[in-house]
Amino acid sequence: MYKAGDMVCSYKILELLARGGFSQIYKASAPDGKLVILKFPEVSLLGDLATYERFRREVSIGQKLNHPAIPHAITFREGADCVVLVLEYIEGMSLRTYISEKAPLPLDEVLSLADQLADTIEYLHAHGVYHRDLKPENVIVGADRKIHILDFGSALLEGSRRVTWRWASNTFGTPDYMSPEQIQGKRGDSRTDVYALGMIVYEMLTGTLPFRGDNALSIMNQHLTAVPAPPRRFQPSIPPGVEAVVLKSIRRDTDQRYQSASAFRYDLQHFAELDVSQFRLEPEPAAGGLLTNRQIWLRSIVIFIAFLVIAALIVLVVYLVQHR
Repeated sequence: MYKAGDMVCSYKILELLARGGFSQIYKASAPDGKLVILKFPEVSLLGDLATYERFRREVSIGQKLNHPAIPHAITFREGADCVVLVLEYIEGMSLRTYISEKAPLPLDEVLSLADQLADTIEYLHAHGVYHRDLKPENVIVGADRKIHILDFGSALLEGSRRVTWRWASNTFGTPDYMSPEQIQGKRGDSRTDVYALGMIVYEMLTGTLPFRGDNALSIMNQHLTAVPAPPRRFQPSIPPGVEAVVLKSIRRDTDQRYQSASAFRYDLQHFAELDVSQFRLEPEPAAGGLLTNRQIWLRSIVIFIAFLVIAALIVLVVYLVQHR
């Protein structure tokens, strides 16, 4: 980790903004004095091909997009002593802090923030990008109440090859906002982001989340099996149309969910005109649960044996080549 005052890749570190499992993010000063965000891949994971490919994918995504709610990727530097993504610095408060201090938010404010989020997500999807880790921590609310979506480290670029195996790699996302299909190890699509968007709007409206637990596994299992409490149970003043839109966005069955951010956005803009009786909001059957410990062990053993076999074959080929 770096500390304030350190010079790294010609940038002066000002403060650590965040540290996750795969990267470190700093506020820094560029050589010309402008404020920037520096995102470094976790040093211990630089040798991991999947992590490195995911970081390069984020670079490609950042350079591809041009939207006022998405920080511009200024440059990517890669060398023996410097691997860093340089991003435009956005001044503001994280939506997590904003919700913690102010939720439940007034309806008009929720609708404004939700509309901006949906508009930005609609833009991402139109450009073949699926964020897959939408959460309040990855959203900045500026002083003008304009939002900015950050951190595309888990994003999927349409047409890109898969860099992880379904059950052999960590599940990406944040338990509170993860869609059932993500929890089941699938790649996700536009409906995955719609689910997370619905969870964020639910939280802004009520100040809580539909699924809570003592640990991540408990929360993830609820996404697969539990029935979300209607938001009006916490805040009766929420209009029925708004509640219907939110509940449809977090349906477990992807076919019953909004198929796009634009459809979600349209209904939320016209909530007063909706016929709530036409929404399928009955309790859903449970989806396939999380892997049991026994299943995890069995899959791990199979994968380990496969690696051993591959390693043995490589050694055998090398031996035969050297002793021809």
